[in-house]
Amino acid sequence: MGYVYIDIIVSGKSSRSIRALVDTGSAYIVLGPEVVSQLGLHETPYEVELTLADRRRVKTKLYLAQVEVKDRRGPAFVAGVDVPTPLLGIYALETLGLKPNPATGEVEVIGPEGGYLL
Repeated sequence: MGYVYIDIIVSGKSSRSIRALVDTGSAYIVLGPEVVSQLGLHETPYEVELTLADRRRVKTKLYLAQVEVKDRRGPAFVAGVDVPTPLLGIYALETLGLKPNPATGEVEVIGPEGGYLL
């Protein structure tokens, strides 16, 4: 098993390419607060409490962004938390119809862009 890193484009009022660690244990995309501010992401009225890998709990607001990975685009929630590496969480992956393959270090298409509605 290995780590999967991928370049993603996150857009708000401005856009930026970001190298992120694919983290299926994370619900959201996680970016530092300064990056969230620079991108001008739309602040939602939602605040969440997250448990970090070292078991600390932090409260943060959620922001809305457009994310693009492998020519697939969709909406995604972003948590503004000071982390050493940006994270690409499972909600964004599922929205884009992607999954990580730790054996190859790539993300693979598994479903339609936008996800399923059953």
